[in-house]
Formats: sequence, structure tokens, C-alpha cells
Amino acid sequence: MKANGGTRRSLRAPMLLAAAAGIALSASGCIIDSSSNNGCSPDLTVSWFLTSNIDGFPITCAEAGGADTVTAWIDGGGLGANLTAYPSPCPGSSDSGSFIALLPTTGTYDITVELTAAGTLLSETPILTRVVDCSGLTSTPPAELLVNF
Repeated sequence: MKANGGTRRSLRAPMLLAAAAGIALSASGCIIDSSSNNGCSPDLTVSWFLTSNIDGFPITCAEAGGADTVTAWIDGGGLGANLTAYPSPCPGSSDSGSFIALLPTTGTYDITVELTAAGTLLSETPILTRVVDCSGLTSTPPAELLVNF
């Protein structure tokens, strides 16, 4: 009994110091790093696909006015009220794809996906909210980007 009580007391000071420094410790005194893939992976896979707004058929990035970038705008969670952009290339022959947004911490995030060509907005799709936790890699539902081509 005394050994257990002693162990708890011996971790109290390091846990208090770690908390003051913004570092989380497990019950065993190990550092919990929520920004790494060791035990916690607050990463978000953003999926997308392009559809012609004219006939409803799939369309490639090249056919969509030379679209060159798909960007996930993410707000909330560890980002507070600030929007952070996670751009990814839109390959000319692709009509769908996905990419990983490396988030700073777990939390609930609001996500909007945009398609642009040389900085000009072609399509925008909100994906409401996603909870990103330590259970593994979180994914968005595929964002349908409707394009007027």
C-alpha cells in the first residue's frame, strides 16, 4: 500500500510541472504527445470528387476550367476561430482524390472544401463538422465539388 501511495505522490510534482508547461502526462508519467502518431493521430483525410453542374457526370480537373488546387479550409478545434488552409494539387486527369490535413490537436472542426484555378474560385462545398480524436485517422465524407463546365 505504501509503495502505491508513494508512487502517486512521486508523480504529483512532475504532473503539476508538466501541466503548467502545457504537457500532458499519463498515469505512468510518460509524455502524451497529441501531435504525433504515437498513440494519437489528430490527422484528417479530406476526400473530394468533381461533378459537372451541367450534366451531372464526373469531370476531371483539366476539364473543370484547368482547376489546379483543392483546398480544405478548417476552423475550430485547436485552431480556435481562425481558418487554416490545407491546399492540395488537383491533377489534370483526376476527377477525385484525397489528402491529409495534419491538425495541431484533437477537437471538433468545421470544414469547407474549395476548388480553384489560378486562384479563381470554381466550387465550394461545406462539410459541416467532424470530431477528430485519438481513435485513429479521421476522414471526411467525400465533398462533391460542382463545376459549371
